[in-house]
Amino acid sequence: MPEDPLSRLQAERRWSRDAIKKYAFPQPPRAKRREVKRPKGLADPTKNPKRHVTAPGLPKVGDITVVPETILPARRIRAGGRSVEPLFIYPPDGRHVFKDTSYPWRACGRVTTPTGEGAGALVGPRHLLTASHLVAWGANDNGWLLFQPDYYDGDVFPSSYADSVFSYEQITSVGGEYDVAEDYVVCILQERLGDQLGWLGTTTYTDDWDGGNYWSHVGYPDDVGGGTKPAWELWFSIANCWPPGFFEAGSGLDIETYASLNHGDSGGPVFGWWQNGPYGNAPAGPYIVATVSAQGSMDPVITDPVIRTANWLAGGSEMPSLVQQAQSEYP
Repeated sequence: MPEDPLSRLQAERRWSRDAIKKYAFPQPPRAKRREVKRPKGLADPTKNPKRHVTAPGLPKVGDITVVPETILPARRIRAGGRSVEPLFIYPPDGRHVFKDTSYPWRACGRVTTPTGEGAGALVGPRHLLTASHLVAWGANDNGWLLFQPDYYDGDVFPSSYADSVFSYEQITSVGGEYDVAEDYVVCILQERLGDQLGWLGTTTYTDDWDGGNYWSHVGYPDDVGGGTKPAWELWFSIANCWPPGFFEAGSGLDIETYASLNHGDSGGPVFGWWQNGPYGNAPAGPYIVATVSAQGSMDPVITDPVIRTANWLAGGSEMPSLVQQAQSEYP
């Protein structure tokens, strides 16, 4: 009589990862977790701008473009002869696949972890800004994170694993407005990719910018480019922003947009361009105001007592502060 195969539990007891004495091949390193305290007393950005801005790392040769040079036809996934139209791809869908090695496009790239794939951007010589929910926070996860700048059907530039991850919260899944508002981390990379590629600045979003078509985004959406090519949407608007909670007393910002975003865009930068810096006396260039977090509906708040359904971004004054702390401890 044949013997039954082992159940998953039996097999894992027999051959667990913890029982491996020596790996035949090098394994990705587990990133150290660094949960930091939120800053206190963040003043009005116009009164204390240095605490609300981190400067971009502009390329020395000046190869900067506002729009990527090569725009390729978008590739839609098809099923049963029909195009798949996921929810929250708000019309008009302005996403395009691109291939460009100029700045800042080369400083954006694909993020891969044991939990899946998304996007991120360099915000320092070895500093990566991406979504917290992409990180493998679970105790049983290996916890590695790989950044591949400007990835296009393969590595275009050298990639790097993360050594450490700075965060305020460890968000495993985005379950509501408090998760969205702080859904970002700063990863310390093993390699100083920004020395070659440059990096974007970061700044605090203000509702003075609501409604303006100022913003661009880079991600790796599954339905455009198949998750292996970068796609952008340029010059879209942000509708509004609120701190979480009905009385808006929580930390961070829930930032509402109707840009076309999908799976694979999570963690990707939303950035604008400034001639004199977001609050003056700062370098010209691109500054990130938020990272892509989630899609769905949120409950009313005191300043807007309606249920809002949109795509949601994470940002606020604590985001550049987290970047500053990571840059200070790991220059």
